[in-house]
Amino acid sequence: MKLAGRTALVTGGSRGIGRATARHLAQQGADVVITYYENSAAAEDSLRELKDLEATARALRYDASSPEQVRAARAEIERDLGPVDILINNAGAISRPADWAQQSDEELQRTIHVNLLSVIHGIRTFAPSMVERGWGRIVNLTSTYSFNGGAAVLAYTAAKAGVNAVTTAMAAELGSKGVLVNAVAPGNIDTDMTRAAGPEVVDWAVQTTPVGRLGTVDETAEAIVHLVLSDFVCGQTYVLDGGQILRI
Repeated sequence: MKLAGRTALVTGGSRGIGRATARHLAQQGADVVITYYENSAAAEDSLRELKDLEATARALRYDASSPEQVRAARAEIERDLGPVDILINNAGAISRPADWAQQSDEELQRTIHVNLLSVIHGIRTFAPSMVERGWGRIVNLTSTYSFNGGAAVLAYTAAKAGVNAVTTAMAAELGSKGVLVNAVAPGNIDTDMTRAAGPEVVDWAVQTTPVGRLGTVDETAEAIVHLVLSDFVCGQTYVLDGGQILRI
């Protein structure tokens, strides 16, 4: 188990990509903390799955876009499990598709806070102790929208492009200190959020993807864990989209 003795924090770890990532990290021996915002039932289900793997695991409820709540979570994690070695910035939410001119101020601000500021707050809160110990891994979840745009989800597209910039900036800053920062940019992954977009959107995604299907949460988690385990990959954004970005 390559991550035995390490503590990993997976924000938004109650379902989808976050839940799969938490499971894969636990399988590598890490102690795992998952966070959730509203769905306590899903968090408890994810926690049971981790404990079935005999992993040391915790679930915390907090808003990843609130610096005060993130700092409070750090104190709780350090008290119970020790400092965080691995940070997976997965928490996020896509804005309701709408014409760019019709999106409300509140929706724009919330989308930027959840998808971009949460990443910045997470790094600012947990990276200093990684630097002190000379080892850390940070993986940020971005999106292929950050490369090819999406006017119907303007704030989400802008936020994820910002995550790409944060990834490269912090990789340059922290790489020499033993803390490697990378990102994974999923395309269309088979999650509840993707399915909620409706069958027409799912059909379009499959038809425009060269491999002819949606990706899985486990495939995404494997990419994330690959970056965690690497001692040399730094400042990269790993596109995981079945080749879709080549066609659209």
